[in-house]
Amino acid sequence: MNLSPDRQDLEQVAASLVERTIVVAHRLAELAAEDERYDEAAATIAAACANEASTYLPLPEAVPENGYDEADLTLVNDLCDLADALDELGRCSSGLRRIRDRHMAALRIRDASVALRNALPVKEGAAG
Repeated sequence: MNLSPDRQDLEQVAASLVERTIVVAHRLAELAAEDERYDEAAATIAAACANEASTYLPLPEAVPENGYDEADLTLVNDLCDLADALDELGRCSSGLRRIRDRHMAALRIRDASVALRNALPVKEGAAG
């Protein structure tokens, strides 16, 4: 995942990825209703955390082109990287509100990645 050092670009990447995570988590929850290998509650929590993270970010200009049609460890790892980048951006920010928004978005994105990992079947979730 290419995390641009430009602050606005990073926030747009975050907003787009979080938006995609919400969609993927809802699909995962639907799948879990039919397949007991998946954890429906964890998928729902992932969607809720991602939704909360979106409140601290600008509206996404576009959904990322690279896909993420399914929940997998690539998405989980990209979310973790994104949270780290937002935390770093928060540390370099001026203005209390910007600092808070970036750290809160990072926190909720981390929560979403953990819940998404927990929602995956044990074999997939344990591999990362």
